[in-house]
Amino acid sequence: MEKRFLLATVISILILTIWTALFRPLHTGTIQLGLSEHIGNKSVKQEILPPPNVTTSSSASVGSPNEAKIETIETSKFIVEFSNIGGTILRVFLKEYDLALPVRGMGGAPEYDHTEFVVEKMGVRDIIYRHETSDLLVRQRYMVSEDDYTIEAQTTIQNKTNMSKLVVLENQGAVLDMSSLDEKSSEIVRDRALFEYVISSSSGIERKNNAFKFNAKERKNVLGRVLWAAFRSRYFCAITKPLYDTDAYTINPLNDNELQLNIRAVAVDLAPCASATFASLVFVGPEKTDLLVQHKSGFEEIKRYYRFALFDAIAKIIDSILHALHKVLPNWGVCIILISMLIYGAMYPLTLRSMLSMRKMQELQPKIAALREKYHDNPQKMNIEVMELYKKHKINPLGGCLPMLLQMPVFIGLYQVLWRSVSFKGAHFLWIKDLAGPDRLAVLPFFLPFIGNEINLLPILMILVMAVQQKLTAKNMGTMDQDQMTQQKMMAVIMPFFMGAIFYHFASGLTLYFTLFYSFSTIAQWKMSTIYKAA
Repeated sequence: MEKRFLLATVISILILTIWTALFRPLHTGTIQLGLSEHIGNKSVKQEILPPPNVTTSSSASVGSPNEAKIETIETSKFIVEFSNIGGTILRVFLKEYDLALPVRGMGGAPEYDHTEFVVEKMGVRDIIYRHETSDLLVRQRYMVSEDDYTIEAQTTIQNKTNMSKLVVLENQGAVLDMSSLDEKSSEIVRDRALFEYVISSSSGIERKNNAFKFNAKERKNVLGRVLWAAFRSRYFCAITKPLYDTDAYTINPLNDNELQLNIRAVAVDLAPCASATFASLVFVGPEKTDLLVQHKSGFEEIKRYYRFALFDAIAKIIDSILHALHKVLPNWGVCIILISMLIYGAMYPLTLRSMLSMRKMQELQPKIAALREKYHDNPQKMNIEVMELYKKHKINPLGGCLPMLLQMPVFIGLYQVLWRSVSFKGAHFLWIKDLAGPDRLAVLPFFLPFIGNEINLLPILMILVMAVQQKLTAKNMGTMDQDQMTQQKMMAVIMPFFMGAIFYHFASGLTLYFTLFYSFSTIAQWKMSTIYKAA
């Protein structure tokens, strides 16, 4: 691989890790909330109920999550913890992935966030909380699915008075709670830059990246129909979809570590002793396209690799190809090898053309140097003569750069797919136990500078492959002056170790791809050297 491509690769890798922090919200309009003129809707269930027989009521605004009484429902997919403070979801623990997202309150009502509820019913797969005042009876019901990553949340409000009552309910899409994050963990510090909250509404999709610290500037009220509100991390997401008519959403920072995403229902006029039920579908699980699509609610739109449409589209195509390969060969390591071969094979004509162009340019360097010396006091004449030289030898000055630029979108798209695909988490390949983490061939009982206590084999193999590649590159460069030779020797030493250092703690799936990529590039350099020998 030529020197310019290596430099372009290094620059790309350095900026890719911060690109996810550059996403801009797609909707920034802010308008004041107001009561809807439309009272009642078909999606909100209303019925006349007899007055409740309960005579006692819990006092409002008491207790806190730290004082909560916890109830738990466990399924094959997750463990869901419920709190009597707010009568809401406190935590969802994903069993397969051994983690919980920093979110709570999905499907609850922010008005009752600090209100103490009582358990009215506790079943194997459902729980009902109740809170009563002199005017209203509020029930929060949660039904946990056994087969997938969903929970149905229902808020039922009954009018106990003898007069009609206008109810304007806000439900929580989620409360983002970063207070429990371990900021000393290097993995959390690295991945929290990928935290986002996302709201899909009639106005489009609004995103906010770096969603781990909040401030008052983020507060906004936006009118319009809300499709869903969500939080996403590197691999997972929590989505709340209202199953009732809505007319606004609110982004409400509570403090530096907490932020509410609230969804407002269309106002409902409750007759005496009538009730209205507001249901929501809650998904908490891995960000896998097949799981998101099956709900037919546009959940898959939460996935975005890049803000730039071209890079995002290419990344999604690569992701689809990888998953198609996995259906035939169910091993993600093998799929990475195949996608490496497929992409490099598709790009090989451009790569070879770039190499040949660079070689021809290198062969002209002595003549170009002579022209510069001859016309050093007449730059305009020198440029004309240089262009005539290119024309005479049928060389395009951009011939070495343009093919590399055409490859960059594919390279950039693939990077994020391999970095963010939850499918690689926990996937085994050869000695690698987790393609989403370093390959960890061995763990040392002591720490080494820059390396830590892990011996990762793939980055070491990458260094060796790149060292061979650099030698072949120097051989294929043809005639070089002393300065160029010095630069090439420095590249041959510095570049392999520099790239190895960058990739040493990267996900092994990503490192596997680039080790193969540089191996294929080395073979291409060797083939080019044989072409010139034959010539």
